[in-house]
Amino acid sequence: MRILQALRGGVYSIIRCCLLLVPACFGQAGAEGIKTLNVLSPPLKAAVSDTNAVPFAIFSRSGQLSGGMAKDILDLVAHELRSPVQYLDIPRARLEPWLVAGEAEVGCFLNPDWVSQPQRFDWTDTLFFSRQLIIRRRDSAAIRGLADLYYKRVGTTFGFIYPELQQAFTERLIVRDDAHSLQSNLKRLAQRRLDAVMAVDLSYFYLLDREQFDTEFVADPIWSSPPGVFCAVSQQSPRRQAILRAFSRLKAQGVIEQLLQKYKGNAPG
Repeated sequence: MRILQALRGGVYSIIRCCLLLVPACFGQAGAEGIKTLNVLSPPLKAAVSDTNAVPFAIFSRSGQLSGGMAKDILDLVAHELRSPVQYLDIPRARLEPWLVAGEAEVGCFLNPDWVSQPQRFDWTDTLFFSRQLIIRRRDSAAIRGLADLYYKRVGTTFGFIYPELQQAFTERLIVRDDAHSLQSNLKRLAQRRLDAVMAVDLSYFYLLDREQFDTEFVADPIWSSPPGVFCAVSQQSPRRQAILRAFSRLKAQGVIEQLLQKYKGNAPG
C-alpha cells in the first residue's frame, strides 16, 4: 500500500509540474497554442466601405481602411469581444442583404428610417444625432423647404435613402444625381454641374477643414429634426447580444462623444 501511495504521489507531482511549466513538458508551440485559444474568438465581421463619407470611414490611397469613426468604434467593440476585426468592403446597396444573411455582423451609421426592413436587424442605442444639410453655392437662393429644390439637380450618394426627399425623387420633382462620395459631389457643385448637395454636418465640416473648393458654399439645415445614428447588428450573429452590450458600454463611458469631438471640424455652434 505504501508503495502504491508513493507511486501516486510521484504521478501527481509530474502533472503539477507540467501544468506550471507547459513549455518544458509540451514545447513552446504547445504553450502558444493554449495561449491563443484563451485570447481570441472568431473575427467580428464589420461592413465598412468607402461609400461611408469621411470621417466615418477614412481609406488610404491604396484602398485600405486606415481610420475614421467606424474603425475607431469597431476596433473597441472587437477588443471587448476579445476578437480581431474583419473589415468587409461592402457598398451601401449590398449592406442590408449581407446583414440579413449574417455574412456581415454589424454595419454602422444607419437609422431604421434609412433601411427597407429595420425589423430584420437588432439596433444599438442611439450613438449620436446628425444634422442633415443641403449644401449650395453662396450665390444661389436659400433652401428653406422642399419646394425650393423642385426641378433642381441634387447631388446624393449611391445606395443612400433620403426620407425627406424620397417622394419628390419618385415623382421626378427633384433630380437625384448619385456619386460615390461627398467630395465628388462638392466638386461638381463648385463646377455648377449640380444645384445642391445632400450632406451631414460631421462629414461636411470635416471636409471643409481639409480641402479647398473653387467656390464658397453655404449649408442650409434641412427642415426636419436631426435623426439619431445607430449601428445595425445581424440577427444571425450568435453573439449579437454581446455586440449590443459592447456598444452600450462605449456610449455610457463617453467614448462615442470623445470620438465625435476628435473628428468635428469648424462647425458653427
